[in-house]
Amino acid sequence: MYLTKNITGKCVMARVVRQKKMHRRDFSLREYGSWKKAMRAARQWLGKILAKLPPRTYSRDVMTRRNQSGMVGIHWSPGIVRKQNGNVYECPKWIAKWPECRFKGGISWSEKQFEHEGAFVLAALSREFKTTDRDWILNKFERFAKTAAYARIVAKMKV
Repeated sequence: MYLTKNITGKCVMARVVRQKKMHRRDFSLREYGSWKKAMRAARQWLGKILAKLPPRTYSRDVMTRRNQSGMVGIHWSPGIVRKQNGNVYECPKWIAKWPECRFKGGISWSEKQFEHEGAFVLAALSREFKTTDRDWILNKFERFAKTAAYARIVAKMKV
């Protein structure tokens, strides 16, 4: 929901987006006489329109078409490392991220250490339980491997 003074257009713009559809109306100074009156009319219009519209939806934890991994909050990285001596190494990994994660880049699991499938499942467990405690996740992974739930997570993997 936005109320904006458009000084060059001499109007107050009222806008609200619901389910990817913009609802908008301009309230001109010519019609309302002052910024204060135009702003009041815009607020009233927004109040009426918001009562008719569905509630706002949030994209947190929602799968989008941009997702490459098959699970929300998990992505694959080639993990290219460039050393000062000029050598370049690849260390492919799966990374799990969530808003409250204490690591800025998320928690990563190397494919070299856990293989492609195992690293993906470890990232999925990290994301599901929202924890960066590696020992706890590895302990959970050992009990989790070769179960039906493990197979369901692997089935979601796209890459």
